[in-house]
Amino acid sequence: MRRRLTTLMCADLVGYSSLMGEDEDLAVAAVQALRNEHLEPVAKTYGGEVLKRMGDGWILSFPGVEAALDCAEEVQSRLAEHDVIKLRIGCHIGEIVEDEADFYGNGVNIAQRIETEAPPGGAMFSEDLFRRLSRARQTELRDAGMFNLKNIATPIRLYQWRPANLTTAPNAGELPSIGFEPFVAVPETEETEAVALDLHDGIVQHSLRRTGITTVDSGSLDTTPTVFLVRGRLRAAGSRARFTLSLIMREDLTTLWTGTYEGDLSDPFAFVDDMLPRMEADVRLQTIQHDGNRLSHLNNNQLSVSELRARAAAKYFQQTLDSWHEGLAALDRAVLLSPNNGMSLAMRAQSRLNMWSVEFATPDVAALEQVGRDLDMAVAEASTSDFVFWARGAYRLRVLRDLPGAMADMERSREINPSFVGMSDLIAQAALLDARFEDAVAALDIYVKRGSEDPFRMIRLAFVARVYLAAGHLDKARAAAIAVADLRPTDRGIQLLKALVCDKAGDAEGLSAARAAAAVLPKTPSVAINRLALPQELEWINTATHPQADPV
Repeated sequence: MRRRLTTLMCADLVGYSSLMGEDEDLAVAAVQALRNEHLEPVAKTYGGEVLKRMGDGWILSFPGVEAALDCAEEVQSRLAEHDVIKLRIGCHIGEIVEDEADFYGNGVNIAQRIETEAPPGGAMFSEDLFRRLSRARQTELRDAGMFNLKNIATPIRLYQWRPANLTTAPNAGELPSIGFEPFVAVPETEETEAVALDLHDGIVQHSLRRTGITTVDSGSLDTTPTVFLVRGRLRAAGSRARFTLSLIMREDLTTLWTGTYEGDLSDPFAFVDDMLPRMEADVRLQTIQHDGNRLSHLNNNQLSVSELRARAAAKYFQQTLDSWHEGLAALDRAVLLSPNNGMSLAMRAQSRLNMWSVEFATPDVAALEQVGRDLDMAVAEASTSDFVFWARGAYRLRVLRDLPGAMADMERSREINPSFVGMSDLIAQAALLDARFEDAVAALDIYVKRGSEDPFRMIRLAFVARVYLAAGHLDKARAAAIAVADLRPTDRGIQLLKALVCDKAGDAEGLSAARAAAAVLPKTPSVAINRLALPQELEWINTATHPQADPV
């Protein structure tokens, strides 16, 4: 057995399987062109050695990190305008062990995982490799954030490169970055300053674990430009405390969002434990919402798996049927690029369920079973993700009506992240299905805390109105229905909901206004009105809010 430290490159032909199904001769010709012209000869000029060929994939070794970077840039630049051949390239520096038959090593596994995260037509490099590049060469790469790679124990920071023709837009491919200023405490006592520091350090640690964003702590802010700034201020009076958090656009210091959190400071540790998850969730939502256009100049076929997921999330924030369909298309592409990626599978499954639910559609059994298999795969592949367990819990609840299974997934999601943003929805829906109406109402308390800054306020208010209606809290249901109708008066589904609630609450004027509004609006699905999992005696709520229904 021989050991050596080397620079590894993994490359594969994007869409090879589908190309083989459509045109076998063209697929074979593409692989041959990579062997004879576009990849192997170029690698050889930089001292590259082919360690293994795997049909549509290669593992190569280079004598140095800059040689690998040179090769990746030349290969992808030459192929930038090619009609058929699109490569993904991943590079890492690591030790390999060789014998007469094969070669082995964790470095090979890491390089292969990195390659699956690379954008078609681009390349991705590990932080280990990046640090060995000269300062001038480092400037050619973009920070792509932290990635949890399959079967790799710790998250790895990756750096991305794209050809010039894909980076012509301002800040194209720049990972959004967020800087955390020191949090201020008033009055400045030892205790308040300690709490402010705990909140600051805690939210920074949460942010460092995020993929798709670069986090910069206060010590580096003066020398490191960031897109966003986060400022925090703790104000205490006796045992009462109010913490204000702001997200700011650093370029012009425009305040994009401000959240206020109140609690009991008599137990500082409990106060921090309560505030921190809510703060982190709000910052996460707001940065996703304001980062939607970063890669708008690129089409889905030019995006990496993580970029496709980011696009889908941004489309979901737009809260229209068209944007949701665009988001689902991005997720279909993400799964095509990486079929076993747990997060992509879970996001696509949830997106499909949402589409079927707002369309009040009845998908065939095979489609529903496929969603279930995708979610089981997601749980197996991403067993530390709160979202994948939450998504499977939603499927078990809404499709299978399996309350014990849904509750088990919800509990696992809560163990991973006690304050996961969507948990209140699922708890309330489970309580509704189980006819525990007051428990469903109690689960809505988190919405009161989130208030008007919630980017999904419209959708949540429509849900709140129906929960109150099911529980018989007619005045509260009416207030929520009127509030959501004021937010989007041209949404027929919301007007149907308002008419239903006003009818039950005895509000003849509100009922008449909602009927008149619904009468002139098209009978199209509303993203705010989904088919709920309800006990049979409450199915009239779904019937009255069906897209094709007439106002009550």
